[in-house]
Amino acid sequence: MKRTLFALAAISAFATMANASILDYDADPGGGYTNFFGGGTNLRVLDDVNRTTAFGIKQINIRYFSTAGAPADVTLYVYSQNGDGTVGGLLHTQTALGIPAGILGQLQFATPNIAVGFQNLWIGISANRTNAGMVLTPAPGTVILGSSADVFAWDQNGSGVIENEYFQFQGGNPVANFAIETMVPEPASMIALGAGLAALAARRRRKA
Repeated sequence: MKRTLFALAAISAFATMANASILDYDADPGGGYTNFFGGGTNLRVLDDVNRTTAFGIKQINIRYFSTAGAPADVTLYVYSQNGDGTVGGLLHTQTALGIPAGILGQLQFATPNIAVGFQNLWIGISANRTNAGMVLTPAPGTVILGSSADVFAWDQNGSGVIENEYFQFQGGNPVANFAIETMVPEPASMIALGAGLAALAARRRRKA
């Protein structure tokens, strides 16, 4: 009994460790921003995000700014990426309500372990007010961790589907990317949690 309790305590500790997280995509340099892009009321604007892992995402941070005269509701969108780099299927969406105007800071979306197995994604937002959107990072060095092409998707016609609506800022010169970060569980903690669960399962089999 004591051994079982010890094993459960160890697994609890592993589970606590597994809450640790790391960045697996980082295009937010923390300063030096050049612009923001308000795509229009409720119009989706997306950036291609090529992560360093295919682990499930636990949090997405997006640098956001608004010159709207009132708070905005901001909706996050996460899409898969097709083999040719275009926008694929919608994987996740959620809305943050009442974001104040004039905020040059990160919107932090806690996500329920989404996009497991997907390394290449399209991530972006829409806002229910004009002049509110994601912040552009400066060039060069716009992507710190991972990679992203200098191409963006913008649902200009409001159909809810990206229909060959791709563009570059200033024709790709200078290179620009939106300030987006994705966070995943720290791999070593995931291994530790798995090892603890495996040990308890093995003990139960031996006892049986």
